[in-house]
Amino acid sequence: MPSQWVGCATENFRQGRHGHEPKAIVIHIIVGSLEAADLTFKDARSSVSAHYGVGKTGRIHQYVEEVDTAFHAGIVVRPTWKLIDPQVNPNYYTIGIEHEGQPQDLWPDEQYAASAALVKEIAARWKIPLDRDHVIMHREIRASKTCPGAADIDRLLRQAAA
Repeated sequence: MPSQWVGCATENFRQGRHGHEPKAIVIHIIVGSLEAADLTFKDARSSVSAHYGVGKTGRIHQYVEEVDTAFHAGIVVRPTWKLIDPQVNPNYYTIGIEHEGQPQDLWPDEQYAASAALVKEIAARWKIPLDRDHVIMHREIRASKTCPGAADIDRLLRQAAA
């Protein structure tokens, strides 16, 4: 399923990546609907964005170009991700994908399928390995969050690799 360009407020992302290229994909949960993410990312006061959002039905919205820096991973708190560079904002070298729903929600098959296809495309474009070191949960950067909740990252990776 192709993505639909939605965009976001110019204040909520930075053009370019300060000389970095994406080396990982960060999986998030919206804690709400895809439309709520659309509104939040278009609100200049929110100071947040992601590159993509994936709905429960498999719809994909794009908010920020992959060559630009979305404000999704942000604050580093007790990271467990072994590839984190403590000297560099992780937004510069990651691509963020939000997912419609609440942290406790089980994702529908359509959402897994669309997200896996998107992860596979991004990984191919940027030569990102499809493994747990390169497709990570937001909480692996920011331990103070439970994001992305109940998402099954291993299932997502299996489907992306298929």
